[in-house]
Amino acid sequence: NPRRAPFAARIPAAPAADAHGEDASKWSRLPLAPREDEAYAIVSQVNYVAAGCRLFEPGEIADFGAASVASRALSLGYLWDNVRVAGGAYGGGCALNPTSGGFAFSSYRDPNLQATLDIYAAAADALSESDISAEALEQAIVGMVGDLDKPLTPDQKGQRALNWHLTGVTTAMRQEFRDQVLGCSPEAFRAFAERLRKAKLSVSVFGSEEALAAANAKRETPLPVKKIV
Repeated sequence: NPRRAPFAARIPAAPAADAHGEDASKWSRLPLAPREDEAYAIVSQVNYVAAGCRLFEPGEIADFGAASVASRALSLGYLWDNVRVAGGAYGGGCALNPTSGGFAFSSYRDPNLQATLDIYAAAADALSESDISAEALEQAIVGMVGDLDKPLTPDQKGQRALNWHLTGVTTAMRQEFRDQVLGCSPEAFRAFAERLRKAKLSVSVFGSEEALAAANAKRETPLPVKKIV
């Protein structure tokens, strides 16, 4: 596209001073927030329950394509059945970010709180103990390929191309990811489950004071609660 090169050339190679004359690069030098559990009390009849971790370290060489297939199957299988169907949450699932290595569980408008966290904690065992048939594996792979090749609007295509450019994702890297997806195996599911089992999840939840108090009564280590509304 002849318009792409001029646009890319206008993107600064280094952070510039902001409108107040401050060095914008200072934000990249700020320390990250500590990895700790957090709970926020809000006025609500439902809860928003998240837990996450870094499954893959920066620069780690891993089978991200197969891991993404396993993550998607976990989200649309075990979590769908337990968090949404049985638990009654309006939404829920999990997602793996192959770029950052981050992984997160989440639920939306969830009548449960600690019960959902318990479901997250048992996800690795559920995935490793499930019998992945050839048909189920094929469906998981086809579904993942469908996500990769889903139709996009022109602005979505532009946003995706910009993200690839900014993160340095090349055509060869995308092809490698696709090959990993197509080569996913039951062993990859078990490897993903084992990695998830060893990870330490950090919890972040929003719910009513009553729901948070009930959850803390069932926990060995209570969540630190902050009241925001």
